Order: sequence, then C-alpha cells, then structure tokens
Amino acid sequence: MKGGGPPKDPPVPAELVTVEVGPLRETLEAIGTLEADEYVNLRPEVDGEITSIQMTEGDTVKKGDLLFQIDESKQAAAVAEAEADYNYSQETLKRSDTLLQDGTISQQEHDQTRAAYQRGVATLNLAKKRMREYTLTAPFDGVLGHRNVSIGQYVNPQTTLVSIYAMDRMKLTFTVPERCSATVHPGQTLAVRVAAYPEEKFSGEIYLIEPQIDIATRTVPVRAFIPNSDHRLKPGMFANLTLAIGTKPNALTIPEDCLFPHNGGFAVYRATDGLAELVPVKVGLRIPGRIEILEGLRPGDQVARSGNLRLAPGRKLILQTEAPRG
Repeated sequence: MKGGGPPKDPPVPAELVTVEVGPLRETLEAIGTLEADEYVNLRPEVDGEITSIQMTEGDTVKKGDLLFQIDESKQAAAVAEAEADYNYSQETLKRSDTLLQDGTISQQEHDQTRAAYQRGVATLNLAKKRMREYTLTAPFDGVLGHRNVSIGQYVNPQTTLVSIYAMDRMKLTFTVPERCSATVHPGQTLAVRVAAYPEEKFSGEIYLIEPQIDIATRTVPVRAFIPNSDHRLKPGMFANLTLAIGTKPNALTIPEDCLFPHNGGFAVYRATDGLAELVPVKVGLRIPGRIEILEGLRPGDQVARSGNLRLAPGRKLILQTEAPRG
C-alpha cells in the first residue's frame, strides 16, 4: 500500500480587500482639562465679624445678589464723622466766599478754606466707598461652592468665604504639537468626550491659541469654549478631544486589521497571481477602522484581511467570503 497524508503547504483561505483611494480626513487627538468660564474665591476687603449669611451652598446666584454682611458699625460711625466734617467745610466755604467778596479775607485764606472743603469731599467719598466693602455680593452669575465661614466668625482679606463658578460654558485647555500649530486656528470646532458621559459627544470651538510655544515640550497651548447650559460638565474634568486639521484628497487606505508587525515596522500579504506576497508598508494617518498606506501598495491591489497567521510568502490563497464586521 502507498502512504498518504495532507499535502505540503496546502492553500490558505483568506478574505481579500482592495486598496482604496479617496479623501482622508486628518484628525488630531489630544487630552485636556475643563475649567469654569469664570471662577473666583470670594474674599473680603476688610477685617470684621460676619453678621449675616444670605447664601446657600450649591445655589445658583445672579450678579449683585447679597451673600455676606460684615459688621459695619465702626465704618458707619466713620461715615457720620466724615459727613459732619463735610457739612462744616461746606458752610465755611460759603462764608469764605462772602468774606472774599467783601475784602475781609485774602485770596490765600479763601484758597485754604476751599482746600479744606475738597478734603472733606474726598474723605466722605472714601468713607462711603469703604462702607460698601462690608457688604459682599456675587461678582457674576454662577454656582456657589461650599462656604468656609459661619456667623460670628472674624474674617480678614486672606479669608476665603466661598467659591463661585460660572458654568454656562466651560473652558477646555489642551496642547497641540508644534508641527500642527499652522493647521489650528480660532473658530475651529472640536469634539469632546468625558468619562462621566462615555457615549455622548460634546462640541466646542477654539478661541485662543497662545502665541508662545512651550520650549520645554515643543507644544502650543490652546483653549476652547464648550457650551454647558445644563451644567453637566464640571471644572476639573479630564477630556479627550478630536480636532480635524485637514483632508488628504487621494489617500490610499486599507482596513487596519490587514497589518501585522514585521521587522520593526508593518507588512501585509498582497495577492499576486493567486499567491501570497509579503509586502512591507509604510503607514500614515489612522482613523477608526482604517489606516493610510504611504509606501508599498498601489490603488487596486488586493491584500489579505484574514489568515495572516497561517500565510507565508508563496502560499496559495483561497478566496474566502467576507465575514460581517461589527
């Protein structure tokens, strides 16, 4: 009897795909941090005791809403004193005007009286201005954080009373490589994703590109506005963003799963006369599911998408029906 067995190097089933030519949108992916559009730690300008708190933590406030009141009794007395001095200097100036017309006093004496009146006006205005510093209001529309003081507590200009965040829109800060700086400009739109809403995409618009390149990292700081009327985005959130920076009109692309590592780079198996040909390739841009081929392939070439682990140069290929891709 003659021996039998499987033939040497049998043909390998392989799904073949065609190298496509068409426009390829070039995108830049980066990471950034979200910040409130406006943010301030509210501190008093004067020393004193907190006598009233008119805010609730976490509330939304409007510009000018009363938040804290500091004991103003001493300053009220200073205002009353300044008003008395002002009234006296005003009456003295009126009498001085009459005496000057009668020739009873000299011009120099009249000028001294007028200077005293002007000092009285300035002192009264300053006292009234300082009186307003004992009443703290919201500097802009925003959301309040937690308060750090209680009624009766003595505060000074180094005491943080509460933080206020303007969150109707957010600022996104990120960097782009120096080589991409010429393709990024104000008004450009970008897509943003955050971990809290992984299935949702937020859109934004660049408003600032720093004129100075960071010499340590060779990157350019960029800032964008993100609409946030529902306040779902929070300051400090980590964001992944995608920015379109151009389009290549005639790019060669193949599915990315056609590639496999080879000699420190990448290669594919091209179908040539029904046989597998190992072709090293140079890759370019990547988009979800596809990759650009810069060198190694031509338009219309057919490459293996499956069976690469079983293929070898010169192996015969059997065309396999393309499997559905999820």
